Amino acid sequence: MADPLGTMLAFPPDKVKSLSPTQYDTKLHSYLASLEKLPPSVWTKSVDNKSLLELLDPAVNSIAYLKSLVNNVEAVGNKDRARLEELYDQTSIFFASFDPVQVRFVGNLWHMLWDWAIKCSSHFGLIDLSVLSTALLRLDPSSATFTTLHLSLVQQSLALGTPTQALPILDKNIFAYPQTLSKSVPAETVSDEHELSNAFITSESGFSEKVVPEHVLEYYLLGAHVYIGTRNYQRARLFLEHVILFPTQQHCTSTLQVEAFKKWILIGLLSEGKSFPYPRTVDAVVWKNIKSVAKAYDALADSFEKRDWQKYQAEMDVGAQIWADDGNTRLVAEAGHALVKYRVSDLQKTYAVLPVSRVAAHLGLSPEETLSTLTQMMSQESLNATLTQGATPEEGILQFHQPSLTATAPQSDLEAQTKRIETLIAAVRDADRRLQLTKEHVAVSKRNKSAAAPDAELADQMDLTWDAPGTSNGPNVGEDDEDIMS
Repeated sequence: MADPLGTMLAFPPDKVKSLSPTQYDTKLHSYLASLEKLPPSVWTKSVDNKSLLELLDPAVNSIAYLKSLVNNVEAVGNKDRARLEELYDQTSIFFASFDPVQVRFVGNLWHMLWDWAIKCSSHFGLIDLSVLSTALLRLDPSSATFTTLHLSLVQQSLALGTPTQALPILDKNIFAYPQTLSKSVPAETVSDEHELSNAFITSESGFSEKVVPEHVLEYYLLGAHVYIGTRNYQRARLFLEHVILFPTQQHCTSTLQVEAFKKWILIGLLSEGKSFPYPRTVDAVVWKNIKSVAKAYDALADSFEKRDWQKYQAEMDVGAQIWADDGNTRLVAEAGHALVKYRVSDLQKTYAVLPVSRVAAHLGLSPEETLSTLTQMMSQESLNATLTQGATPEEGILQFHQPSLTATAPQSDLEAQTKRIETLIAAVRDADRRLQLTKEHVAVSKRNKSAAAPDAELADQMDLTWDAPGTSNGPNVGEDDEDIMS
């Protein structure tokens, strides 16, 4: 048994830091070939009454440890709960300490273990999913390349009723998807440092199942649910717009896009007091299709923006079954409560001081209910005012405060925004570099360069593209068309 253990401990070599990426890849592929020659039984056997998982270091011998761990998991099955719990603990240690460069070469094994861990956590009823998110972030600290594991983590966190467990992954922006590298593109060194993780998380790497549009739409829609639950409406809006703006063939409209639009309308009312402006890059046909099946929500938004509380209540009661079927009953009710608060906030546009009795008359509430509403708004910092108590609720005085004109964004917000911009620039730079390596880009660049040459025919330099009438992306296409020949 000493010989197999020696083979497992052969990597990494003593002077691994001095190896170039190409040398590292060569040695690791040779190491993997030597591991494949070992009989399967050695991975579950003991050496001197110690298991391989005790003799191997998950942070140093990550590949051998992972291979032994997967073999032990397959050998146990679902029979021995005590042994499963022990393996889950060892998996937790591995996911917190593995060498992220080594496991790039064994993505299938890493994926198998991650899948087992999420099923095991469900089987044991564990609500702490930090082991899984830690694993994803250790593999790819940016989490910028979407995988089906992203979706699985969000699904599991919602199924367990602990949506915040998915936030470490959801808070990371997606910049890329696993891609199939073209044969014309030179292969990249897997162990090298890359600005974007899709250099080693590809469709062939094993870290993800095949990504299809439904995976992406569901990820952003479920992610929006999480952010709505945590009252992070800005992030929820971004996720919902990702769904609404998702490109489709032949203007096909997904039911997930319709669902996203309905929630998009409601969180606009909650966070802004009005509907969000329509996304300028939306497909006009898709937008028309979505709005045609969501007219009830447009009616709600219209009543809300007019601050017509009674009409909003009537719309809410009439469409009760619609909101229930869509799972939006609570959001619609919250928007109703928000409408009252926005009606109070609108008063400061006209008045500086008002008695509570006047505010109550404006809202159509009793003085007691009005006083409670005002107190709640000020405690939540949604109303910048001072309330002076009177002998009775209606004798109280509400004094609005003028917003400060010198307020600036906190330094932390500016730093966070700067960091986001830097990350985006790096992602764009990497995407441009990859685009320039493709055969199609080289052909187009060559053709454009030839057409721009001084001795080129003028006819060859003309833009011969033609946009047919009515192909604009705006949602109001065709409404103001003119006959230019008249």
